[in-house]
Amino acid sequence: MRELIIRTLDAMDNIEEKTILKGVLNDIFLDIFDESEKKYAQLEQRVRDELPLIYEPFTVYCTVMPRNRIDVSHTYLSPVIPKENDESILNTGELFQALSANQHPVIGTVFYEADHLKCRRMDRDKRIFEGHLNIGGERYPVRCRLTQTNRYTKLIEELYGIFLQNNVPWTTANGAYLNKFFDVQLIDMPKAPPNINFRSDQINVSFAPFEDSIRWGFIPVWNIDKHRVKGEDLPVPALDKINYEYRFNLKKLGDENGFLVDYNSANILATRRENTFVIVVSPQKRLAWDVYRFRRQLDTSVDAYPYPVLSNARKDAFSTRMTAAYGVQVNTRAELFKLICSFTASEFIVPESASVSDEKLSGETYSMNPFVLDELRNADDQKTLLLSFRAREREHFLSRDLMSFLVSQIQFAYRDYKCVGVLL
Repeated sequence: MRELIIRTLDAMDNIEEKTILKGVLNDIFLDIFDESEKKYAQLEQRVRDELPLIYEPFTVYCTVMPRNRIDVSHTYLSPVIPKENDESILNTGELFQALSANQHPVIGTVFYEADHLKCRRMDRDKRIFEGHLNIGGERYPVRCRLTQTNRYTKLIEELYGIFLQNNVPWTTANGAYLNKFFDVQLIDMPKAPPNINFRSDQINVSFAPFEDSIRWGFIPVWNIDKHRVKGEDLPVPALDKINYEYRFNLKKLGDENGFLVDYNSANILATRRENTFVIVVSPQKRLAWDVYRFRRQLDTSVDAYPYPVLSNARKDAFSTRMTAAYGVQVNTRAELFKLICSFTASEFIVPESASVSDEKLSGETYSMNPFVLDELRNADDQKTLLLSFRAREREHFLSRDLMSFLVSQIQFAYRDYKCVGVLL
């Protein structure tokens, strides 16, 4: 409206009429217009508040950082596996004994900064790399290989079970970084070193020709941590007069964060949240249990990350809130693209087209929810939903992983198809 008024005034040639009109608009009309805009904004906010974005408290943020740069006081990020924050100590005698038993012990973990297709090829080829251990001033030759680690994806699977227990809709965790970690497996150590302990920085392996892309000493961090808690007051009888209710005040852990209860950590029958309290129901007379805390993103001006912080966050739009509240789904291309574009990851990967094929296509993506099995549909009868994307930076090492995240989430909505994606 303001632009229309400016254009109208600029088009007037009569200075006197232009001055009068400008005065009237400034004194009366624009004040009415501003007040109307304010009222409409308040009404829109009231409607939005009645449809809370239920996914937002449980958004998962993840990135990769060098171990020596991780700050334990960081506002919302901590190691995915807390004990990995400490450098591991290895023993040469134990390694040599494992090799004698035809085992291949892990002597370290590296981050491979490469595209998904290159990571898949690295894991499949099982290439052997030469190196040595620097121990007591001596160099002991070793031979190693890289194997894609699965301990991080197992944690995602456990997290999926926690969401089901708490009856919270699952949103695919953006695990782009988690699939780029490789365990360094010891294959051979021809010369037996003395039986002493050593650190991972005493291991020197030549990963040629991939040395520019392989990082030692990096670990994944995310905004999730686990806490052991117990009820603050004496338990009170539940409504059934059989079980007990325990209350824990979430203010101790920051009630602005999201919380999920681990039912497997105790004998828990049900949970609910009331304001700043989480309430659990159990038949036990004494109870302590685990809660998963999802910390809100809160970057400060001094925070710097070597790699972008990725997430499964959704854009806060009214249509997103409506879909989250009522679960209405329309099987059209427009609805499909709207679902893709509701995620912030779509700012880097833009959908271009969608087509259905009778052929069994594999595409360039992988499932970030391999633990979710469809036991009701026969995979041989499924058609392929082929999604084509354009990346803002096609050669970026995360492009196909971000595409895999979006396609994995689309698979939840379109279960009758086998969803795959390709980069154009």
